Amino acid sequence: MKKFSFAAGLLLLIVIFSACRSTRKLQQAIVKKDTVATIIPDLLPTHADTVRMVTNLISSVQKNRIEFTTFSAKIKVDYFNSKGRQPDFVANVRMQKDSIIWLSLGNELGIEGFRVLITPDSIKVLDKLANTYQVRPLSHIQELSQIPFAFADLQNLLLGNPVFFNRDSITSYTNNDRGYTLLSVDALFKNLISINNNFLIEKSKLDDNDPSLNRTCDLIYTEYETKAGFPFSAYREIFISQQNKLDVQLKFKDYKFNEVLSFPFSIPKKFKRI
Repeated sequence: MKKFSFAAGLLLLIVIFSACRSTRKLQQAIVKKDTVATIIPDLLPTHADTVRMVTNLISSVQKNRIEFTTFSAKIKVDYFNSKGRQPDFVANVRMQKDSIIWLSLGNELGIEGFRVLITPDSIKVLDKLANTYQVRPLSHIQELSQIPFAFADLQNLLLGNPVFFNRDSITSYTNNDRGYTLLSVDALFKNLISINNNFLIEKSKLDDNDPSLNRTCDLIYTEYETKAGFPFSAYREIFISQQNKLDVQLKFKDYKFNEVLSFPFSIPKKFKRI
């Protein structure tokens, strides 16, 4: 089995955050409003029908938002960088809402290389190939990405819920025969979301608000299934482009919701803390 680097081990969680980070805040943050309806009239004061359509669209999209108590999945991860295809791996994921994200990272034969336990305030990593372990605050990922995201953002990333999308910061809306688009602009990102006629997200395009960074990230959601009783994107792609390009493909298998789960994470005595 080829040895993972620590960065590869956490790729599933931080690839978006580390490659799409913003290196400085806007000089003036966008002022939040209470509802979408209070924002749109400022932009389109003569289009009350558009305000109503946007409100109804967001409500329809929200009905497809995944709510859960527990979630588990086996994910086949393929990724490519500027040097070509890199070693793929399998991520077994277990989550307890708002409390635990557990990951076992290994190869197709079931040989485990890393085990990761994330809580709202910490990250613990076992490197079973090097017999070492690390304990870091959750802010460690925030430092790597330079984005003040929360534990809930990691949950949404794995579930397929929108990330970095704030309904209170919508600035534009369009529709056509294929569906709809909504543009959300906040203090970090511009997020252009494409929604099909079934009110399912097909694409999220993230761009840094700092144009000098010339950095963009596309999230593609396809192969929606309803095995769990609601739409779930079983295949996703993440395209990141700046000076270098990265393509990550996630194929979800054997995913389940709201079952009783365990989160084993014991540190062997022979493991050295680093």
